[in-house]
Amino acid sequence: TYQGCNPEYQYERKSNPRRVLTKPSKPTHNDGYDNEDWDYILYVNDILGVQEGQQYRILETLGQGTFGQVVKCENIKTKELVAIKVIKNKLAYYNQSLVEVTILNMLNTQFDPDNKHRLVRMRDTFVFRSHLCIIFEMLSVNLFELIKQNNYRGLSIHLVRLFISQLLDSLVVLNQARIIHCDLKPESNICLSLSAIRSLEAPDIKVIDFGSACHENETIYTYIQSRFYRAPEVLLGLPYTSSIDMWSLGCIAAELYLGLPLFPGSSEFNQLSRIVEMLGVPPTYMCEKGKSSSQFFDKIDTPTGRQHVLKSIQTYMAENNTTEQPSKRYFNGTTLAEVINGYPLPRKGKELEKELEARASLLDFLEGVLNLNPLERWSPQQAKMHPFITGERF
Repeated sequence: TYQGCNPEYQYERKSNPRRVLTKPSKPTHNDGYDNEDWDYILYVNDILGVQEGQQYRILETLGQGTFGQVVKCENIKTKELVAIKVIKNKLAYYNQSLVEVTILNMLNTQFDPDNKHRLVRMRDTFVFRSHLCIIFEMLSVNLFELIKQNNYRGLSIHLVRLFISQLLDSLVVLNQARIIHCDLKPESNICLSLSAIRSLEAPDIKVIDFGSACHENETIYTYIQSRFYRAPEVLLGLPYTSSIDMWSLGCIAAELYLGLPLFPGSSEFNQLSRIVEMLGVPPTYMCEKGKSSSQFFDKIDTPTGRQHVLKSIQTYMAENNTTEQPSKRYFNGTTLAEVINGYPLPRKGKELEKELEARASLLDFLEGVLNLNPLERWSPQQAKMHPFITGERF
């Protein structure tokens, strides 16, 4: 044994130096508890909460966004690991987060009381030093991290089927509850459960982050969904329904299979350009009624009637006094069929045959959920019955 070692010394985590997790970390507002952005300044080993049973030791940061921060914490009483969303000390964020709490409470207690439909569980809420804190079950990596760990190569078609099937299960419940998630994406909002990461044979995902979610009859925001997963009706400024979540699901399914985003738009115009190039121009009624349509499309009268044509990049830049970058090319081919069928195949005989059949089924599935027309796009209930999901022969 090393002679200089004190045998009576015991390591205690709380004796670690106070490492700050929040940036910027200079105390500015709220008696020095908040920074200049009204984020609570979080330190490793500090305690969130004042009541017994509602006290949590801060361990590490999990993420941050416009709403505030998410940290991994340990319940001091039970030692359970949880994720805590610490909302900014601003009234608008506080009010929006109360909507999230109400929606989650309704989903957890009324629509998924037995925790069977892969919707994140909210454990508790409290206000601490003017910050709303929402406590969630602790989860593992998100689907984007999984793709990244796979070197941006697509996942097996078996895994794609499993993940999309589980996601549809969640969307069926949201449909029944008349809730639109409004921000489905592999990065940060779909996570593996802690048990799933140990075995990808039977993975289990959870849909998280209902900070942008709304009731179907309260679609007040127009700037919603992360750009790569934004539905055409949202891009065109049309009223939207829960079918926007199905569009996002289609984009996610393709990305899981291909390893890269299907529509990685650098701007709203570029996003729409990519969609039009692959799937064609949206139906006339969408181009006519969309508040933003005239920004993106020219109307041309032809012998067969009025048509809408996407503006050239030069016209769009001149009219909007903006600079647009030409599209990056991730895939060979432009149509959905060319992109999916162009993905490398396994070389073995029976495996190849099986993959080709599954691929044809996936392509048909994607065409149903990536329908430009939200009125014709499949509902989660319809999509769940497709052979790609059921595993029936296509």
